[in-house]
Amino acid sequence: MDEELLAQARRAEERLIEAEHDAEVARADFHRAVRRLHLSGASMRELASALALSHQRVHQIVGAAGGARRWRVRREQPSWLACSFCGRVQRETHVLVSGPGVYICDQCIALAGTVMDSGRTAQTALGPLRAVGEEAADQQCSFCGKRRRLVSGMAATAGDPVGKANSPPAVCAECLTLCREIRAEHLA
Repeated sequence: MDEELLAQARRAEERLIEAEHDAEVARADFHRAVRRLHLSGASMRELASALALSHQRVHQIVGAAGGARRWRVRREQPSWLACSFCGRVQRETHVLVSGPGVYICDQCIALAGTVMDSGRTAQTALGPLRAVGEEAADQQCSFCGKRRRLVSGMAATAGDPVGKANSPPAVCAECLTLCREIRAEHLA
């Protein structure tokens, strides 16, 4: 196999993952901004006109970002959703942020930040949560797919994950920041 072509493919993959992550974050920021505009008093029709979107699209965006206060429908989530890092079920936590087949509760968001900052291991009900060192350059974030070598920090469990059979769940520093923002918005 041509090593130079393989290296080019890996670099292209890294750029693609970063671009997809950036697009996802930008989309979420846009949706939250549209919802905030609506919650501050702008009607969906006014927003649609100002943003050159259809009324239906604005309605979808506001709904996906949490809905309008007066129209919000509270859906019961299945009780089997559990934090992939500690095993705490959704009804036992204030916030459970989801990724592609992975979940992190509000307590593990804080714990992962502490582990990344200190480099020390912390114990959860599913086993130790540890900082992922730079020597594990190929370990991937379970939320965005970025490899450890592309992010400033990462925390991962050492045990078998809940809801993800292939590898232990991991969260990178960038996704952890996004999880903190989601938690803060949810608890506000």
